[in-house]
Amino acid sequence: MPHRKINYTWDNKYLVSFTLRRDASSRLSTSHNYDWFPSVSAGWRISQESFMEGTRSWLSDLKIRGAYGVNGNDIIANDAFYAKYAMDLDRAAYAIGGGNSLMAGALRSRSTNPDLTWEKTYQTNVGFDASLLNNRLSLSFDYFHKRTDDMLVEKPYIATIGEGGYCWYNGGSMVNKGFEISAEWRQSLNKDFSYSVGLNVTAMKNEVTDLMKDIYYTWGGGNGIDKSIVGHALGSWLGYKTDGVFRTQEEVDAYMARYNVSFGSPAVGRVRYVDANGDGEINDRDRTWLGTDLPKAQFGLSFGANWKQFDLSLFFSSIIRDAWNNSKYYTDFFPLWTGNHGTQLLGAAKAYDRYLQTGYYDSSVPAPSIDNNNKENEGSDYYIEDGSFLRLKTLSLGYTLPKTIQNKLKMQNARVYFQAQNLLTLTSYSGADPEGLGYPYALPRQYTFGIQFGF
Repeated sequence: MPHRKINYTWDNKYLVSFTLRRDASSRLSTSHNYDWFPSVSAGWRISQESFMEGTRSWLSDLKIRGAYGVNGNDIIANDAFYAKYAMDLDRAAYAIGGGNSLMAGALRSRSTNPDLTWEKTYQTNVGFDASLLNNRLSLSFDYFHKRTDDMLVEKPYIATIGEGGYCWYNGGSMVNKGFEISAEWRQSLNKDFSYSVGLNVTAMKNEVTDLMKDIYYTWGGGNGIDKSIVGHALGSWLGYKTDGVFRTQEEVDAYMARYNVSFGSPAVGRVRYVDANGDGEINDRDRTWLGTDLPKAQFGLSFGANWKQFDLSLFFSSIIRDAWNNSKYYTDFFPLWTGNHGTQLLGAAKAYDRYLQTGYYDSSVPAPSIDNNNKENEGSDYYIEDGSFLRLKTLSLGYTLPKTIQNKLKMQNARVYFQAQNLLTLTSYSGADPEGLGYPYALPRQYTFGIQFGF
């Protein structure tokens, strides 16, 4: 596809770049598959100006920059635009010739959309890059605003539509905005020892700003907790608020006297639902927005050091966010899972035995129940935990052989090293892995010993 780019620099102080693309995609409607995608950026090396002369003893470089651009997205199935037909004996059978036998026929499983076009993202960035103290300290800051329009969405199937209910269309808009900061300090203390420390921080907010209609993204477990609606983050949680579990029969009786309960079946040891809308009833109208697992902030911390022939590097990553712990569906509730349940329910069973003796249920895990009559499979904040973590992602320690030994062995850049991954994780999250939510396997610790050399 045509691509044009113009760069201009004047006096090593003023920088401008312009790019224009025209792209096409066979995944989109034949009448809307071509489009233009421009971008422009500009920078000003303000540290080179004469009025900055007095800062050059400590300010090595300072550049202010900004950019605006449009990008297109067509990441859908190659045949998403086309109508599809499938053989189906159950739903597309025809009586031919008046006999009792039915001939298998075809039905339309997906409709075409002649208006399907590019999903577009309009992004603005402003920021600066700075080097200070003889380039020992580097700083970078970016503020970004991304607006995505004409989002590519597969329309949810509704039975009343009939055949061909599935269809791709351009169905909404959302905004991502936030900032990113990075800083690095590098210093050599003497000819044998040098070190560096780096930190980056990213914070972002997501909001759906327009939808043709509510687009529901159903969670893989089938409980429909992840939904998208204008004014909230994409895939926000919709469910019930809870207030612990019922500890005594007196609490149950007081709850039943206060509320008209048509959702759930209150009992000692069961989850207590909150009257979120304050109408004096506990029903499905008490579902409310509970948040999202999109990170509030992400951090990265790196450290490196060199001493003579030894080198050491560490990298830590951290995310601050809430998490929906899917594991609780089968660790905390007996009727919601037919496999192994672990030790959570054993502790709850013992707590219920103690309740029968003392009249007080002392576990935060709901008591075991054969029936799901309290609707604990419905999404609620019982499943939401603090999913924040700090993880030592990588550690590397190496030793480079002295030049005298390398020359004798006719080698160069010979280095022995040890590397480890996922050594340490600090978190209060009770699921398998706070970094990979859902039903993940816990990340394994990995250890590697090796040698690098050349001839």
